[in-house]
Amino acid sequence: MPLSVLSILGDAFWIVATAMIASATRGVWRALPADARLPMQWGLNGKVGWRARKAPALGLALGFAIVFGLVLSALARAPQFAPDELLILFLVRAATAPLFILVHMLWLRGVLRTLAAEGVLKP
Repeated sequence: MPLSVLSILGDAFWIVATAMIASATRGVWRALPADARLPMQWGLNGKVGWRARKAPALGLALGFAIVFGLVLSALARAPQFAPDELLILFLVRAATAPLFILVHMLWLRGVLRTLAAEGVLKP
């Protein structure tokens, strides 16, 4: 019984995380011009490594979080795990959900700062 509660709580963490990521992504979508190419990676020197168009870049960021959360959710319902392993999986889910939010927000901040410095964003 308590393990099913942990599974549901783990799902709740990921639902909240995905909602926050989707909300931030939607806000940034509106601020960007249609032809914007978003930086996806920065080098150690601060230069942009590679870029992607707006829709694939933001879709990939949101999609990766959704897929990762769904994989963890499916694992939490797998019958082959012992109760202690399910507890560890719950703790992993509880720890990675806020990490995904943090990384996504930092990436969006970097995107907005880079595009603002390049003059792509309207003030």
